Amino acid sequence: MILENVKDGKLTALIARSADFYGPHIRNSSVLTETVFKPLSSGKKANWMISVDHKHSFTYTPDAGRAAALLGNTADAFNQVWHLPTAANPLTGRELIEAIAGELGVKPRYRVTPKFLCELWVLFVPILGELVETLYQYDRDYVFDSSKFVKRFALKPISYADGIREIVKLDYKSIT
Repeated sequence: MILENVKDGKLTALIARSADFYGPHIRNSSVLTETVFKPLSSGKKANWMISVDHKHSFTYTPDAGRAAALLGNTADAFNQVWHLPTAANPLTGRELIEAIAGELGVKPRYRVTPKFLCELWVLFVPILGELVETLYQYDRDYVFDSSKFVKRFALKPISYADGIREIVKLDYKSIT
């Protein structure tokens, strides 16, 4: 509806999309924080859904914040759809778990939750209903392309290695 109203000249707007978020200081609101960083940092196994063998893009929250501010203050960015800067060549679930564990200085232990069990969770934890709608991101490669943004604004997203390092430094430094 937004784009229809933009096209009809009734509205000036922009749409900014991102992949799943990861970043420092975002406990209780990031899948990667809750399923990998937190468990590994407390000596538990990480949790991943469906398959650790597929690539999965994540958008670093400081990059997303800078990008959103930039878009909102750039007149010619309006009336378009933008993908916020997200590192290219995402890691697989296994690679993410290994990278996070390595930075935390722990073993990359994990368990994979099968799809049927993810769908069953909703019966007991209704708030996870949105999770079922996003399971497609875990049964195939989920690669987010922000090249339009990067090309237009020359804002290069942080690498996964540097993002993970920064999160561990800011949120988990007391355990390393």
